[in-house]
Amino acid sequence: MKKQIIILEHLNKTSRFALVLMLLFVVGSPLSVVAEPEHAHNHADSKAEQDYDQHSDHEQPGLSFSTAQLQEFSIKLAQAQPGIISQTRELTGEVVVAPERLYHVVPRVSGVVRKVYKHLGDRVKAGDLLAILSSRDLADAKAEFVAADSLLQLASTNLQRERKLYKEQITAKRNYYKAKQAHAEMSIKRKAAKQRLLALGLTEQAIDAVLKSSDKDLTLYELRAPADGVIIEKHAVHGEVLETNTRSFTIADLAEVWVNLTVYQKDMPFIHEGQQVLIRTRFGLGNDEIESSSIINWISPTLDERTRSAIARVVIENPDGYWRPGLFVSGLVSVAENKADIVIPLSALQTIEAETIVFVQHEDGDFEPQAVQTGRRDHQSVEILQGLKPGQTYVSQNAFALKAQMQKGEFGEGHSH
Repeated sequence: MKKQIIILEHLNKTSRFALVLMLLFVVGSPLSVVAEPEHAHNHADSKAEQDYDQHSDHEQPGLSFSTAQLQEFSIKLAQAQPGIISQTRELTGEVVVAPERLYHVVPRVSGVVRKVYKHLGDRVKAGDLLAILSSRDLADAKAEFVAADSLLQLASTNLQRERKLYKEQITAKRNYYKAKQAHAEMSIKRKAAKQRLLALGLTEQAIDAVLKSSDKDLTLYELRAPADGVIIEKHAVHGEVLETNTRSFTIADLAEVWVNLTVYQKDMPFIHEGQQVLIRTRFGLGNDEIESSSIINWISPTLDERTRSAIARVVIENPDGYWRPGLFVSGLVSVAENKADIVIPLSALQTIEAETIVFVQHEDGDFEPQAVQTGRRDHQSVEILQGLKPGQTYVSQNAFALKAQMQKGEFGEGHSH
């Protein structure tokens, strides 16, 4: 019995020790340590994903512009399609007056300036009165014409009388022929005097006026504009004596001007007559750019001895007068053309966060920025390698209006959080 009690006590001690070890193992196990934190972490992740989903639901939708807004901001749409990228050479040059549109006004007679009607910078029409001179030479020429006209009238009267007397056999034939000869001589003198007035610049109407008002001042000489244009030089002031070689006025017709582009030896193999060229320059406080397209219509056959360069002439229309003589310009000459699958105007490109984008229009009418990869480009177009599909609608002009609207929306949304 005692032996059984000893064994039982031994088993009880062993069991208690094993139970303690088991409890220690369970309490110290890593599973019991991470179980609750893992549950907490999963709960946090679930909440974060929910918050992200809620944030995604609040992302800015596509930009919507009504037809009226598109017109208000002059936003133009186009379809992505193939095009041409020009290879160009840039030349520099200067705007000059076309020589055949330059008019030097000189008096036909010497005289003293009585009055000046037009001044430097004035626009004139052909026939406009520029100035009035007082000229003794003109007075002599007018007096000679008036005298010749009067003598011719007397000779005509005498010829008619002698003709009548001759027919009535009252006078001799010799007297009739003498009167006839005198009339012919006076007629020649009158014609010569009239031609002299015409050579001095008087019109038929002005000459007739001389006969009707021969008692008035015959010294007055009218200096008139020979063509439409702008007065770019003036050398006539009140009281000044002008000679027949004095350039009193210089008038330039600037409705059409020349651009002389300088062609250096390195560019000569690429430049030819008939090539398309874009003339452009910047001017004004805003550094505004103006441009005009034309062709090269002439290249000088010889080189300038000093610069070793040729001149390529370009004629451009100048209805608004922006192309002023003396203006320095650049000319982009198209020397080759390359085909590309998708070509869009440079005005369609915008930059957002250092990324080049194009605004595309979806079927629902909304606009969205689309990242693109560009390729070759010229002065007005660019090749699109990736980002646009053929036929896709995009904003080709005034895309900055959409960019401004998008950034305005992002700015307002940032302040709402």
